[in-house]
Amino acid sequence: MMILAWIGVGLFGLALIIVIIGFLMPKQAYMKREVIINSDKQTIFAYANDLKKFVENWSPWTEKDPDMETIYEGADAGVGAVYKWKGDKKKVGYGTMKIVESVPDEKVVSFLNFGGRGDAEVTLRLEGSDGEVKAIWEYAADNGNNPIARIFGSMMDKFLGPDFEKGLKKLKEVCED
Repeated sequence: MMILAWIGVGLFGLALIIVIIGFLMPKQAYMKREVIINSDKQTIFAYANDLKKFVENWSPWTEKDPDMETIYEGADAGVGAVYKWKGDKKKVGYGTMKIVESVPDEKVVSFLNFGGRGDAEVTLRLEGSDGEVKAIWEYAADNGNNPIARIFGSMMDKFLGPDFEKGLKKLKEVCED
């Protein structure tokens, strides 16, 4: 019986340490990747501002789960365009992406809801001049006071960074053809 008590105390202590570490982590999660694209801003913007073009041409998650269900709602492109997905739980899960701000040839801001597992804002900004445009893809989320979300938020660069790099590489290929 004494062994079970020590195991219980040990597990409680471990859980307490995880919670404390979580509260010490920042509330904000942020990550960005960028690439130089040898194209014009109008071409790149067209692929960022149209969610169907995003999904079909340069989304890194489409390749991860080509069988996922996709639904498009609202506007065809720009503010109000909505993309919903539902796929393999371990590969892409489910959620909604909605364009909330669109500035022609400059940026597209989207709100993401990961099906109850959190929200984020994703921005694709275009800088530079035609022929040598820097595409900057950013992820930002507020994890509030949830210590577990804060711990996972601190690892977003590791989790999402490679996907963002793959997506930007595909965007570059599509726009430079």
